Amino acid sequence: MPHARAAQPILAFLAILVAFASSPSVSRAQFTAVTKNPLGDNGSGFGAAWGDYDGDGDLDLYVTNDGPNLLIRNDGGGNFTDVTSSPLNNGDNGGAAVWADYDDDGDLDLYLVNYLTANRLFQNGGAGVFTDVTSGPLGDTGAGQSAAWADYDLDGDVDLYLVNYGTPNKLFQNDGGGVFTDATSGPLADAGWGLAATWGDYDNDGDPDLYITNDGPNRLLRNDGGGAFTRVTGLAIEDGGAGQGAAWGDYDNDGDLDLYVANYGTANKLIRNDGGNAFTQVTTGPLGDRGNGTGVAWGDYDNDGDLDLYLANYGTENRLLRNDGGGVFTAITSGPLGDAGNGTGVAWCDYDGDGDLDIYLVNDGQSNVLLQNDLASGNHWLELDLVGVVSNRSAIGARVRVAAGGVSQIQEVSGGSGYMSQNSLTLEFGLGAAATADSVIVTWPSGIVDRYTALGADRRLTLIELNLVAVGESPSRGPALALAAPAPNPSRGEALFRFALPRAAHVRLVVYDVQGRHVATLADGTWPSGWHTVPWACRDARGARVGAGIFFAKYEALEQVRTHKLIVVR
Repeated sequence: MPHARAAQPILAFLAILVAFASSPSVSRAQFTAVTKNPLGDNGSGFGAAWGDYDGDGDLDLYVTNDGPNLLIRNDGGGNFTDVTSSPLNNGDNGGAAVWADYDDDGDLDLYLVNYLTANRLFQNGGAGVFTDVTSGPLGDTGAGQSAAWADYDLDGDVDLYLVNYGTPNKLFQNDGGGVFTDATSGPLADAGWGLAATWGDYDNDGDPDLYITNDGPNRLLRNDGGGAFTRVTGLAIEDGGAGQGAAWGDYDNDGDLDLYVANYGTANKLIRNDGGNAFTQVTTGPLGDRGNGTGVAWGDYDNDGDLDLYLANYGTENRLLRNDGGGVFTAITSGPLGDAGNGTGVAWCDYDGDGDLDIYLVNDGQSNVLLQNDLASGNHWLELDLVGVVSNRSAIGARVRVAAGGVSQIQEVSGGSGYMSQNSLTLEFGLGAAATADSVIVTWPSGIVDRYTALGADRRLTLIELNLVAVGESPSRGPALALAAPAPNPSRGEALFRFALPRAAHVRLVVYDVQGRHVATLADGTWPSGWHTVPWACRDARGARVGAGIFFAKYEALEQVRTHKLIVVR
């Protein structure tokens, strides 16, 4: 089994299978296998995580191996470059890697899980420079497998759950300032043969709950607030198979999150959420695949308005299952989708910006594959990048409801899912024949609800919490506005805001309060290239001292908008 790591994997020739037997009436997906280096890395692969680490508007990729890992930069036009450098080339036994802006400074940082060696937190300092800032419990040396970010305590920053194999799992609470505390208690310390975990608000109460897959009975832990979690029991949800990956997704568009579990050598399971802590196994047809299940990921590959499913198997054929509605799924695997290598992690994203979802497949000891979606279904789509202001900046845990053409869908921004992997933080919605999204409702982890209406389809938009700026196109790939985190934060009397311009540009820097009201304008004019420091004496436009609370600095320059959160204490 892939997680045991007890012996070197048996290397086998990577077969790119052509069409498998199916009814002629079943349409086939059209994907092209892209294996040119560095995408075709043939290390002992485990996980993949998509994230725009350099802020240029396209999605980059981090791949973990039982050996040196890879950071692969997306240069656009189908071109990728291996830009791995120390410390990201960690050569230990890598498991999951997951992106999040843990320090809310505007760029994505990375947590790496290692097996029996210390885990690592890499802080993104911009310009492709990462620093190992591991401290305290983050450097856990257990039998690490997976991790997932979520703001479980709803305090505005992301926390981290770590899964270990046969030793207790851990919950690390983010206390700010780079400090994490071991907040593990009760059922969170599950010591089963853990493989993966994924957060999702299954009971629609506004906080993230946790599902853990074990090589043995799985666990659903309901978040009751105040750091308390309760194990939700029942045969349906605590599937006793050899659990590997799991993923939340509202496959039936009824407004709550359902769950798919991949098992190794036994039937996979689709578990329908019936509300009120009730679940039903509704596995039928190809959903009960009995291959050596590992990775699993939901994504609307054909943009028809419901979630489809891609399954990775270890040494047996992978599967693409099309959602036909009414709980019916059809296996439409063809060509490279049926890769029969030692599949492990899989993750969806629209890497080429053409409006449909592509998928990256990791193989253990054989070439990885980027599966490029060439379907060109003609269906409409909408892609959303979320930026938290009161909530964590990565917007992990935010839920978006999109209504279009009489269909209502929900998705949540995930800090890790499937098997040792992470889909892109960009949410991708298929709209079918609808050329407009009638409504888009964002429920942020803070509890703030933002509403938009009549959004045109076939574009990628950025939505910022509190509606501080209008919905606009995602930043271009032009020269970037660089920001440093405000300091000190929290502040007791004065805070310094630092930004850098690649060329002279008009800069507007405004402070707002938590209700989105104007507090002070710190800059509104042309600034030369280079780094600049702007002080704020924590006073409003009239010169009066502001009270303790949360404030937001909004930067506008180079046709880009960024927001930083600052806490003022008295």
